[in-house]
Amino acid sequence: MLRSIILIISSFIFIHAQSKIQPSGEYDAYQLSSERYFSNSDGQIMMKVNVWGHVKFPGGHLVYDGIDLASLVSIVGGPKTGANLKKIRLYREVPDQSGEIVYEIDFNEFIKSGNRGNFIKINPNDTIIIPQKLSSILISQIGTVNTLFSLIMIILQIQSN
Repeated sequence: MLRSIILIISSFIFIHAQSKIQPSGEYDAYQLSSERYFSNSDGQIMMKVNVWGHVKFPGGHLVYDGIDLASLVSIVGGPKTGANLKKIRLYREVPDQSGEIVYEIDFNEFIKSGNRGNFIKINPNDTIIIPQKLSSILISQIGTVNTLFSLIMIILQIQSN
């Protein structure tokens, strides 16, 4: 009887807690920080952005307001060999004036011509993801695949004896 009561009470608490966690569907509920801009000791305006993926130093970075994508990629140490620079994605924390929240950027155009025309203004708390090419992923996993095939061959040889 006591177990049943404890089970009912804990179920009620769990369900009640889950109802409090449900997101409202508004982007403001996901805002990372109420502080969108900071100033450093020199009074320069700074903002935090996230860079993930196939770069040398992924993570959150404090950068100058007005930074462009080429400078940001340089700050994070540049793309690693095998980065897919045709499909860089930029995710906004909140939709911008045009209502967009996701952008896809072809960085190869900049590398070929130096044209920064397709760059998008970077806002506070934006997340930029530089993916790895599929061919690069496969090449990096060759050792694992080779080991797996070796183990299969050993098992087959043991079974045939």
